[in-house]
Amino acid sequence: MTTSHVSPADKTVSGKRKVGVVRRLERSLRPGLRNLRGLVKEPFLAWAHPEALAFYRRAMQTAYLPDDLIDVVPQLKILYLATPKAASSRIRSNLAAMIGNDTVSEWRSDQNWKVHNRKASSLQAPRHGIVQFHRMATSPEALRFTFVRNPYARLLSCWADQYRDRPLVPGYGRVEVYLAHRERADPSLPVGADKSLSFADFVAFACTTSTWRIDKHWQRQSDIVDLPGVVFDLIGKTETFARDFERVLDHVGASEEMRRAAMPPLHTSSRRRLADYFTPELADTIYRAYERDFDQFGYPRALPE
Repeated sequence: MTTSHVSPADKTVSGKRKVGVVRRLERSLRPGLRNLRGLVKEPFLAWAHPEALAFYRRAMQTAYLPDDLIDVVPQLKILYLATPKAASSRIRSNLAAMIGNDTVSEWRSDQNWKVHNRKASSLQAPRHGIVQFHRMATSPEALRFTFVRNPYARLLSCWADQYRDRPLVPGYGRVEVYLAHRERADPSLPVGADKSLSFADFVAFACTTSTWRIDKHWQRQSDIVDLPGVVFDLIGKTETFARDFERVLDHVGASEEMRRAAMPPLHTSSRRRLADYFTPELADTIYRAYERDFDQFGYPRALPE
């Protein structure tokens, strides 16, 4: 009689696969559960809080991914719009810690998913509290804020995080977005297991699709922050994070300990100086595609030092 031996490494891989299957199943069930909750909740809201329901519906119809990108934090009287690749992981980690959630307060880049997972962070989406969403969006006592980033640095960070050295075949979410829209964007762009996107290729793809609302990581920031009925009290910049985030810390009356914990160095995906990645032609392509972002948020056309 023989016995099979399963190594600890094999058990770890098997465990990760099971977790992955469960997460995919949960994601597939979410739309149906949301629709069911809506069928129960919306008639009551239409009767008791018609203004709040109308406000939520307008956001859902016109804003970009509001239930994904907006955090409603009534405990802190805060509404935060998370602009991807603009310190959103750091900010969500801080907000989770401020409401007492220790599971993501010690954020690390290899646990990035936790700060963007509602169950892990305990941060509410608008759908979780439509009345509270309306209140935080309109109350004079609430702080409504977001952060943005220089478009040059934002695109470089997205490429380095999501595309650098990845084979261009199905199996990874961001690559699948690229594959789904490559033909329409530019069929001459690379594809295949032996290919990966150079930064120049990614710039070409991202700039062509920057207004298509196919991916929040390179969608124009001016579109993301265009939230109907919301006037932001603070539009901070990643480049001046320590100074700008003080406004949020002051609003919640943060302790000195909380202030120190809020300011570790921001994670960066870049291995070289920013200017090393750009030719004048690439910079010009990005500027033309994201000119509205440069103008609206006061970024110069020249590459940052």
